[in-house]
Amino acid sequence: GEHCLLTAVDITEQKNAEDAIGKLLEEKSLLLKEVHHRIKNNMNTIRGLVSLQVISSTNPSTISALQDTESRIKSMVMLYDKLYSSENYKEMSVKDYLEPLARDIVNCFPDSGKITIKTEVDDIIMSFQSLSPLGIIVNELITNMMKYAFIGRDSGVISITAAMKDFHVEVSIQDDGNGIPESVNFENSTGFGMGLVGMLTEQMDGSIRIERGEGTKFILELVA
Repeated sequence: GEHCLLTAVDITEQKNAEDAIGKLLEEKSLLLKEVHHRIKNNMNTIRGLVSLQVISSTNPSTISALQDTESRIKSMVMLYDKLYSSENYKEMSVKDYLEPLARDIVNCFPDSGKITIKTEVDDIIMSFQSLSPLGIIVNELITNMMKYAFIGRDSGVISITAAMKDFHVEVSIQDDGNGIPESVNFENSTGFGMGLVGMLTEQMDGSIRIERGEGTKFILELVA
């Protein structure tokens, strides 16, 4: 009788402990979801302010710089938006993020109709800490392509791939455009965008290289 009573007490205590842990995890998830929601709203506010500044500016270089800033913020807002609507707030599929992000970036440009986007992105799960800088890098590279790769062209193709290769993630972004000058690199870049790409890649313990040929191909290697 005593043994049965002790077993019942043990099971009850275990059940109470499991319920308490479950409640704490649920509260933590709700709190994290609320934090993501607030950050997203704050970034949308900043994006709105930048957008107003674009409208009130007359200097072309200032307008271009502000539009680039707005686009960077937009890539982060999209990530928070997707995290907020998913069940997991700490990681998500590269495919679910990169494919719509690429289309969104291209559609920001008036001549987006002449560009075809091809994607071959594997369903790789990455952490929020990796996806956030990756989104900014992709934004910079596609923005650069849209600005310069297709000047004087009636059409163009931007191809994006992502796959696991020997314990790391390889992301490539390629255009079939006019080609990038030999002087452009990430180590000694004077341009803000390319400098930012180099800095974020280093921050992620990754590497990036440029392949020149029929257009330009950027190959990014990241720790999985």
